[in-house]
Amino acid sequence: MSLHPLTTQIVGSYTKPHWLARHQRMRALDGSWWRPEQEVLAEAKRDAALLSIYEQEKAGLDLITDGEAQRAAYDRHFLTSLSGIDTTTPVLKVASSIEISSKRSDSPEIEEYLSYSRLKPRVISEIKWTGSVAVDELHFAKLHTIRPVKVTVVGPLTLANQVSDHFYNDEETLLLEFARALNLEMKALQAAGADLLQVDEPHFHARLSTARKHGKKALEVLVEGISVPVTTHVCYGYALVHQEKSKSPTYPEVLEILSECPTTAISLEYEQPKHDPALLRYCGQKHVVLGLLDLARKDIETPEHIARRISDALEIVPPERLHPSSDCGMWFLPRAFAFGKIRSLVDGTRIVKASL
Repeated sequence: MSLHPLTTQIVGSYTKPHWLARHQRMRALDGSWWRPEQEVLAEAKRDAALLSIYEQEKAGLDLITDGEAQRAAYDRHFLTSLSGIDTTTPVLKVASSIEISSKRSDSPEIEEYLSYSRLKPRVISEIKWTGSVAVDELHFAKLHTIRPVKVTVVGPLTLANQVSDHFYNDEETLLLEFARALNLEMKALQAAGADLLQVDEPHFHARLSTARKHGKKALEVLVEGISVPVTTHVCYGYALVHQEKSKSPTYPEVLEILSECPTTAISLEYEQPKHDPALLRYCGQKHVVLGLLDLARKDIETPEHIARRISDALEIVPPERLHPSSDCGMWFLPRAFAFGKIRSLVDGTRIVKASL
């Protein structure tokens, strides 16, 4: 089991250096996210992954990722492993309505980021998994750390939101076909030695009506045959875009749905929306991966602040099921800033451990 009491971790992505990537083009489908020339790109990606692993270890995190340094968008990365998807003639769609209140940044860089998000690849034939896009990333991470490694995989609801369906014309069928394909990816990662798998499903929150109807069944298909621990991550969206987040009135229901799904843990956004421990009751008996780093803040949380937040959460969730983490993904943060935050996360957790 990779989740011992108070296991520290990040959600998935860590700093992606500007020498590697154009941040505003993170969701581009044409590869223009990457800065290095093609002949050195693979080496550059691996170097960025090494930096990510090194800094997580140096900070003292218990559970390591490769920082998702070898991926562009966390979700669209997995479309490259599927047949039946046309990325060359995408459809322009209006951004989906998100059932949360947030103040959005309107800088030119963010508008460029959002313009790429509105381009949706088309489903034109049967969806089939053609081979893993993440096993090599896992092998590389395990080669360079002796700590347990977590691998993130996009969830079927979220991936379905990234396409325009011109084949199935049925929401449930599309979701379950994605779930079956991603299940094969997860089985490949399990066989390759992943210590924990995380399913990223922000659209359990953003598309709550769909989650109500099909979410549990889609996750059941997704985790069939998976025996390693599985975490489901559900959030409000990147702080890069949503610089202010109000508590969502629907978030408790999202957690309640996930508490009934066949997964080990729920990873939730907690710090930036300023949630209080009462929210954690909706997680039932699941392990709780608690986001304690506000990625929109321009300062670094103190270890004492983090320790207080953990201690308050322990009034609801026992230490064997509570795990300090970041809020959402950290890919857009400056390196020194990101490292300071994860080091404070570890130091704050140590304060609590010493008091138990």
